[in-house]
Amino acid sequence: MGGPVRLGAIDAGSNAIRIVIAELTPTELVRIEAERVPVRLGHGAFTRGELDPETIDQAVAAFVHFRQRFDHHGVVMYRAVATSAVRSASNRDILLHRLYHEAGIELEIIEGEEEARLVRKAVVHAMGSNGATPRAILDLGGGSLEVNLKEGSAWHAYSLPVGTVRLLETFGLDGAIADAEASMVRRYTATLMTTISRGANGSGVAAATGGNADALAKIVSDGTPGMPSFELAALEKALPSLVNATVEERMTRFGVKRDRAEVLGIAALVFATVARQLGISKLVTPGVGVREAVLLELSETAREEQIRAEGAHDKALLTAARGFANRVDHDTTHGEHVRHLARALFHQLRDVHGIPDDRGVLLEVAALLHDVGEVVNVRGHHKHSEYMIRWARLPGLDDNARELVALMARTHRKDAARAKQIINDSTLPKEQRAQLRKLTALLRIADGLDWEHRSRVEQVVCTRMGDAIVLDLVVRDGPSRDDAQLLRKADLFREEMGLDVRLTVARPVAPPVAPPVEIPASSSATALEKIARAKIR
Repeated sequence: MGGPVRLGAIDAGSNAIRIVIAELTPTELVRIEAERVPVRLGHGAFTRGELDPETIDQAVAAFVHFRQRFDHHGVVMYRAVATSAVRSASNRDILLHRLYHEAGIELEIIEGEEEARLVRKAVVHAMGSNGATPRAILDLGGGSLEVNLKEGSAWHAYSLPVGTVRLLETFGLDGAIADAEASMVRRYTATLMTTISRGANGSGVAAATGGNADALAKIVSDGTPGMPSFELAALEKALPSLVNATVEERMTRFGVKRDRAEVLGIAALVFATVARQLGISKLVTPGVGVREAVLLELSETAREEQIRAEGAHDKALLTAARGFANRVDHDTTHGEHVRHLARALFHQLRDVHGIPDDRGVLLEVAALLHDVGEVVNVRGHHKHSEYMIRWARLPGLDDNARELVALMARTHRKDAARAKQIINDSTLPKEQRAQLRKLTALLRIADGLDWEHRSRVEQVVCTRMGDAIVLDLVVRDGPSRDDAQLLRKADLFREEMGLDVRLTVARPVAPPVAPPVEIPASSSATALEKIARAKIR
């Protein structure tokens, strides 16, 4: 894989808009910036059916800012999604048009089922590594509630119009929630949950996602080490202080911002009601949501594209190397076979040499061209090979890579001590000199396996056996008294890898041949038909 790639995700929810930017390295996805902007897209969307003009202006300003952050970090791939509020608004096209033309960001409206799928992906990724993924996932947003229930090995997703902003504006719950209002929220939520709860079997523990879930975990958590969580009993005990308090009291008492304080009591009622309906006694909050899932899928796409690009680059580089050999009239029959063997050694011994995968193609090019200097003179051809590769200017090889390939060709002959001296005297950085010694060790073994230039070794299987690497060889003509010569260049490998090298040699195993079916002369047509049917089956 190449250098780090920057990815961006935007989740335009009903109560806030969130952005996260991450860097995809060869081994992990590292978050480098995240921000939450309190733009309430759900304001008016659920009561009037359209986005408020002032809210649209605020959203556009937020996206312009996001575009600047993308550009600052060099984001090369992003996905921006909108959920329930924008989904419900009749004038959503105005927002989409302005975001595209003023911020340069294309906003995608996703359905509730897609929202549920994304949340499930994020939760399974966050919790599934230790086998602790719960059988229920509740994602409460400003406009909707997404419920994922697992039955057997299958997940079933539901999207319900039970969102905190939706209930806030529809029922006018703009402060302390009276008993009658709380009862209305519970009945409404329970009614919509009826179809789902009938099939629930009491999962016990569920994952809860969304900003309100995270806030409630901080308020009512029992402080148990590990992923934040809270018991239903603790939430129900805290309900009076959450529901009956004014917005200002919630802000002061729980240390939350105004937009969160306005909906926190509603969220507590919804979670408590849903948990009762589904037989849930504990809620775990992994702290992930739609944006994390979007990042995960972007990273998967980016890795696939990089693999394809690297494959195309490797193929082009090998084609260029073959073209160069052809121009100087060098027969690459031996080189191609050594390349095949070197490639097998490189990939099977990854855990031994620890060299990044993108160096593998350089080993293949060196294997292909290591004897190209023979067109000048067979005697000392390794020196001529080095010179010709260094000045060949193969497309796709930068100066550093060209030096690595040239030095591999130079050191594929002579003893290990001389090869190491030449490499250590080069101007390459220390880390690359270490990689070069290991690559050369692999090339020397591959070249030794075809020391007669007869392409005799058809397959090599590498196995670690204690302090040795065993090479099980399949050879075209079976074992020979000269097979000891196959490891005559294993000296550098032993020194660099700290492992002995042994081998076994065997001829190819012919596939078993089914015995012929004998049919007695007296067999009837019925017997023949039975045999025919048996062979067909």
